Amino acid sequence: MKKSLLLLALLMIGGGFTWWQLRPAPPIQVGMIAWIASGAVIGSSEIHESDLFLEEHPHSRIRVIPIDDEWQPEQTAAIVQAALAQGIRFFVSTHPSNCAVESVHLFADAQALLISTASTTPVLTGRDDGILRIVPDVIQEQRAIADYVNTLPGKRLLVLQDTGNLAYSAPGFAAFAAKLSTVNHWQLDHHAMLMSAFNPEQERQLMAQPFDALYILGGSFQSDIGNIAQLFHHFHPDAPIVLTPWARSPAILETAGDAIDHIILASTYPPREVNTEIDHYFNRFAARFGYKPHAMTIEVRQALELLDQAFALGYDTPEAVKRYLLGTPTHHTSLGIISFDRFGDVTRPYYFIRDLRNELK
Repeated sequence: MKKSLLLLALLMIGGGFTWWQLRPAPPIQVGMIAWIASGAVIGSSEIHESDLFLEEHPHSRIRVIPIDDEWQPEQTAAIVQAALAQGIRFFVSTHPSNCAVESVHLFADAQALLISTASTTPVLTGRDDGILRIVPDVIQEQRAIADYVNTLPGKRLLVLQDTGNLAYSAPGFAAFAAKLSTVNHWQLDHHAMLMSAFNPEQERQLMAQPFDALYILGGSFQSDIGNIAQLFHHFHPDAPIVLTPWARSPAILETAGDAIDHIILASTYPPREVNTEIDHYFNRFAARFGYKPHAMTIEVRQALELLDQAFALGYDTPEAVKRYLLGTPTHHTSLGIISFDRFGDVTRPYYFIRDLRNELK
């Protein structure tokens, strides 16, 4: 009997596999925190990207579990806590900064791991916890935008700051204004507004003033950003309009009308025309689902690829995945490389895209 078992073991090893390989590794739940029921491109894009990823990676251990916090800060902590109670230990979050600050305490001990694709608040920066972030924080972002704005001609700059996500826009404006002032080039006119409640009649008088440029410090892929740009363009047909990376959305650009030819879009990714990987990705997505996604699907794809790589190597606990992701100097994804610092933060270059009609192709 013993000889038979020994012979069977030798045959299995000689055949190139061992007994534990006869059983597939179990799937791992990954919570996708998104505004799933928004009924817009937001939410749909993130979930459809999850579907596309799994279709293109049929052997992945990932099983995506949609978690809908509706991008409402008062709901986020309870929604995430409920998912943790169900045993989910890995998350990809797409919600904005005002939601992230409400749930940061749930990842303090690294017993769960979250990869953030959108929350740039400095509250997350430099923390040794269970949150990793694949986008630069708002301080990096706004300093880069201010440096670019300082290269534009003109004297009087209108800055519209969205009050709907102050965890992002408040430190963002402070960083932008401080960096802008180092050159002493612009007279800055600052106006705070709730962009989701934009009323053109209420803003006409402001927009009609003699400005040389507009910076819209808002995001969350709100289509009203396009309406704001269009109204400013009506009064200032030759003036540049600068947008944040969180406005890289077909819904915004299509809403902007003729203003699109004067919009300059900050982005951590180059234009589609010079980045074939991103161009092919957007084309595959549109062919599969029949619409053009917003740019955050890039980060969602990268986050899923990072987790998939870790799981494939046998790292299947939050602590092990974190050690792997932070301990590997450079991670290669299909849409670019990611390098974390010791706190799980990243630094990236910024591109300023002018040919935005090409982004809509």
